[in-house]
Amino acid sequence: MDFKQFEERMRRLNKNVPEIMQRIVYQLGEELLNAVTDEILNQADGKETNGVLDTGTLLNSFSKGDSKNVWLFDRDRDTLTLEVGSNLTYAEHVNDGYTIDKSYFVPGYWNGVGKFIYDPSAKGGFMVRPRSFIARKYFDIALKDFQGGMKALLEKLLQAELERMVK
Repeated sequence: MDFKQFEERMRRLNKNVPEIMQRIVYQLGEELLNAVTDEILNQADGKETNGVLDTGTLLNSFSKGDSKNVWLFDRDRDTLTLEVGSNLTYAEHVNDGYTIDKSYFVPGYWNGVGKFIYDPSAKGGFMVRPRSFIARKYFDIALKDFQGGMKALLEKLLQAELERMVK
């Protein structure tokens, strides 16, 4: 490659920087969502959850494109921001912990495999009694672990983009 070709590639690179940065930020967001779902599964496999995690609902709320997912991208003058997370109230309660202060009745029925099916028109159901649920901090743990490796991941993504553009 001669200098003129190199110069042309550098010009193209400069024009594509916003797209490259958006692609990198999206990849970082995907990696964070993967870290969160890995931590949810890690905790669900352990005995400490006692089967209280509804991993299907929770995991789906951290999948890009799910209606309960948060995936907001904002490009400002000198800043790129990607907000990821879940709109599911249950996700926040499991992460932060919560307390039920008063008893209340939940209408529905139990199917044959021990799963409760909520049905507002059912005559049966069960009574929820006051109790506290400890915070699982799955999002906080995943974010802390992710931030620890984010610099190396960012460098890897940038290197891959540069190599792609210079070839």
